[in-house]
Amino acid sequence: MSKQVFRVHPIMIPFFLFFYLSGEIAMYALVFGSLLAHELGHLIVAICMGAKIQSCTILPYGGEIKMEQFSRLSKSMQVCVILGGPFCTILLLLFGVFVDFPQANIFIMIQFLILSLNLLPIFPLDGGRILHSIFPGRYEGLIGYSGSVCVLIFIISCFYFPEGLPISLIFLFLAFQNLSYWRFRKYKLAFDWVTKSA
Repeated sequence: MSKQVFRVHPIMIPFFLFFYLSGEIAMYALVFGSLLAHELGHLIVAICMGAKIQSCTILPYGGEIKMEQFSRLSKSMQVCVILGGPFCTILLLLFGVFVDFPQANIFIMIQFLILSLNLLPIFPLDGGRILHSIFPGRYEGLIGYSGSVCVLIFIISCFYFPEGLPISLIFLFLAFQNLSYWRFRKYKLAFDWVTKSA
């Protein structure tokens, strides 16, 4: 694994400020640590599958790992890499359930939220990526559907401001991500076709 780049996306700054200003430093530490563990799950499985990691960026819903020619992996290998993160989160959830420690209830809630969010069938969440791996020919439809759902959830969450601010930020960010994927969809489809044919 060469030239690894591990970074935190700027979108995390409002979340850090939110926890800091609310005095929830412990919550911040648990959320950030849980996101790191989730991404570590993806990384471990990806390395075991022989994938070459280019970068890992921590995001509010988990993260984004860029790999060289991920589309050339078999469907089963892709799904295994994608499920590596949720599996690690499930392990943390079970740890919180069966081991008694301070803040265990909050720790369990964080794992449940990360797991539930990531398994939503929305791109680029893990649930959406699994759909894309199984049905690669429906990429455009998946992006259009995901963007629409994210905008809808963002609008609904705005009615619950300020309590719904974290949800609003997450789904606004996801909506913009899907807009970006939509704009460059033809290039991605062409690139995937070329790499699979090579």
